[in-house]
Amino acid sequence: MYKKLLTEVLARLDEGQIMEIIEELGKNSSLGKELCGILKEDGRFLTDTPMTMEEIKDILNKELDAAKKQRREFFEELIYFVDRAQKTDAQVYNAIGMNRTLWYRLRDNKNARTNKRNVLKMAIILHLDYWEMYYLLNLAGYSLMPAQDPTDKIVSYCIRSKIYDCKQIDELFFELGEEPLFSE
Repeated sequence: MYKKLLTEVLARLDEGQIMEIIEELGKNSSLGKELCGILKEDGRFLTDTPMTMEEIKDILNKELDAAKKQRREFFEELIYFVDRAQKTDAQVYNAIGMNRTLWYRLRDNKNARTNKRNVLKMAIILHLDYWEMYYLLNLAGYSLMPAQDPTDKIVSYCIRSKIYDCKQIDELFFELGEEPLFSE
């Protein structure tokens, strides 16, 4: 499961984003090793022989084409995660403070979007792991940038540490001088 998920995420990222993830996780962490292994298997980045710009463009275009064919929509993945967590739609949209109308607009209209904070809250409510959160954010059109965004940093830490209690997370936000995520 991780390999497929990682491969899909990698197809949507540029080299800088991939390197930032590896640096944050550390090359020697289990996920860092898995990520580096996939990159080496695919022959992308992290190779000993430098590639020409044309070779890189060809590889990326092939990867993007393949990803488009396999890509699921944001709401399809969200519903998969909701079902896996054995929650109802109402439990999720109420827990994140989203109204029912927006939830169903996301479901019925592929062009409808929600804000990044809502997607981060979904990841917490659904007890997603780091890579699943990253994947869902990418499907929603957002990037996770923990090095630059304090909200991303706090949520990333909580998810990697398996802290999913909304009150505890809001307390962390408050203690660090940030706007709470759930009690806005």
